[in-house]
Amino acid sequence: MNGFVEYCPIAEATEILGDRWTPLVLRELMDRGRGFNEIHRGVPRISRTLLSQRLRQLEANGVVARADAGPGRAGEYRLTAAGEDLVPVLLALGQWAARWSFKDPDDDQLDARWLVWHIHKSVDVAACPPDRVCVEWDLRGPGGGRLWLVIEDGTATPCNIDPGYDVDVLVRGENRAAHRWFLGRITLDEARSDGVLELSGAPTMVAGFPSWIAPNPFAADVFAARGRVPVA
Repeated sequence: MNGFVEYCPIAEATEILGDRWTPLVLRELMDRGRGFNEIHRGVPRISRTLLSQRLRQLEANGVVARADAGPGRAGEYRLTAAGEDLVPVLLALGQWAARWSFKDPDDDQLDARWLVWHIHKSVDVAACPPDRVCVEWDLRGPGGGRLWLVIEDGTATPCNIDPGYDVDVLVRGENRAAHRWFLGRITLDEARSDGVLELSGAPTMVAGFPSWIAPNPFAADVFAARGRVPVA
């Protein structure tokens, strides 16, 4: 028996997607398949037990499939055809929020590890120098910390522990400002001009850094709406 009494497609979709965590789990799978630990790093505030439950539910509903990687190896979760059909729906939800309800982050929404994890998914490796690049993030304030992003051999890897490489670009400043920049509330030039973020390193590296990170998919809408009073 369905959880909703109404015989309505919106009610049916809400039964599958209408909880706090499921859309965020699907967000982590939109670009490619991921292992359990990768999904959890992208949604760190969900418990591992609850994440397992949500993934099982999505599998049962035919939205996610798990590929067996073989003995001793973790499997990988991928969107099914039904899951891929949800991508424009999720993007539309994000765009609506970016235009009408998105605002500056509260202290409890600031998490430097979460930020660098999501930045690493936005790295445009084709725009990066051919040799290994190491970016250090030294972010202060609520939810701040020191993290690293290593870009090498066409792959961007976020590191919570110093990888031991020479730092090519150091991004130092307020964690809040770094979140606001990545999500489109301010530009990097504005953050640097206001003194809330500073970049240091070889001039060529600092000059190239902005091109290494592709804009967040919602940044343009967030920036365009930043003078609008949020609806909530």
